[in-house]
Amino acid sequence: MAPKNNDLNTQTWLEKYGDYLFSYALLKVKDSHLAEDLVQETFLAAITAANSFSSQSSIRTWLTGILKHKISDHFRRQGREVLIDDLVDQNETNSLDIFFKANGGWINKPDAFPSPEAALQQQEFWKIFQQCLAGLKPKQAEVFLAKEIHGMSNADICNDFTLSSTNVWVIMHRARLSLSNCLKINWKN
Repeated sequence: MAPKNNDLNTQTWLEKYGDYLFSYALLKVKDSHLAEDLVQETFLAAITAANSFSSQSSIRTWLTGILKHKISDHFRRQGREVLIDDLVDQNETNSLDIFFKANGGWINKPDAFPSPEAALQQQEFWKIFQQCLAGLKPKQAEVFLAKEIHGMSNADICNDFTLSSTNVWVIMHRARLSLSNCLKINWKN
């Protein structure tokens, strides 16, 4: 898809794509300040690389791809581990006694970890779901992802995809039916 000449005008990107990118980032990081920073980093990276844009996708898709990498980089830097020192106020105590009773039992027992079988089953489900999603028509998949995954409103979907509200309803209905049928056939839980 070749971009329109005005799509390569970086000065309009914030106005055209800023809200969408911000809502996407907010869904992923759950922090509005961090989402704003990530979108800003995305625009800076895109402006820097604008001359290398190959026009094989839309500007919005390209910007979303950059944002996904920025979000991944953030989580990679942040890490998933929480140090015990972060949980314990150093002024209060320097031991683990605040977590355990005198008999050695937990004061507040941690939540149980999911079973490995359940985690594997969930991974298998998402793999099959991705395959079913790939089997949809491209427009159905895009609209479904925009609505159900990215949480876009019907009005925004109508505007971004130049569709009527009736078309969106029909596309979503067909996508849901196709996904439901595909999952019934392929997902044996």
